[in-house]
Amino acid sequence: MANNEMLALDLDLFDVQKNAYVPQETPKKRIQKPKLLETKPVSRMQTAQEARESTKMAIRACAFALTMFLTIGAIIVCHVQLTNLQIDLTKKQNELSVVESENISLKMKYNSMMSMDKIEEYAQSELGMVKRESYQVEYFDISDESGAQLTQ
Repeated sequence: MANNEMLALDLDLFDVQKNAYVPQETPKKRIQKPKLLETKPVSRMQTAQEARESTKMAIRACAFALTMFLTIGAIIVCHVQLTNLQIDLTKKQNELSVVESENISLKMKYNSMMSMDKIEEYAQSELGMVKRESYQVEYFDISDESGAQLTQ
């Protein structure tokens, strides 16, 4: 069994009368009626000046909005063109890879057809050529200025 001799309980926490929450009433604030501001009399010059300033501000705001609209439009157009160019580049790279692979296969085919054995066979069978003999070879010595001399 557990040793509960040293255990102390604060039973005052359970006492409802001591720890009960009692809300306090807050006094209600009175809402005052808003007061209307009286306008001061304005001359015609002041009215015209305010109208000109208002027009200037409206023109500036429109110019700013137009500038921003054109800038955003230009950015969008540039992105569209960039995307189209990237698509074209991808297509051209695909075509290039196809053509390069075809080129490699054609080179291999060419190299297999152009071996020395195949050339000799073609020359003998199709063209009727024969290999030369050593007695058929003649050399010319052209080192002499007077003329060429035949040597064997």
